[in-house]
Amino acid sequence: MDRSLSCPSCGAGLEYGEAGRTIRCPYCGTIVQVPETLWQPIEQARTVSRWTKYIILFLILTVVLPTCLGLLGTALGIGGGIFAAIVSVVVSFFAR
Repeated sequence: MDRSLSCPSCGAGLEYGEAGRTIRCPYCGTIVQVPETLWQPIEQARTVSRWTKYIILFLILTVVLPTCLGLLGTALGIGGGIFAAIVSVVVSFFAR
């Protein structure tokens, strides 16, 4: 896709750098409207990208984080049970 256009005032070549819907001519300062055919596909890609980030964040908060916390709780519970067993053996050994 051609990303260049001309300034309507001075005729200078302008390069569209995906930075919005207008460009300021560096030579004469005229603000040029970028044609919809240039900015619309880029805006659609940004929107899809933004929604992808939201979906990933949602999945992390609703699936991954609770699963990790559940596994952590299980590991701590097992570790606590093992620790309690060791403490009880040590206490019974020294209580004799």
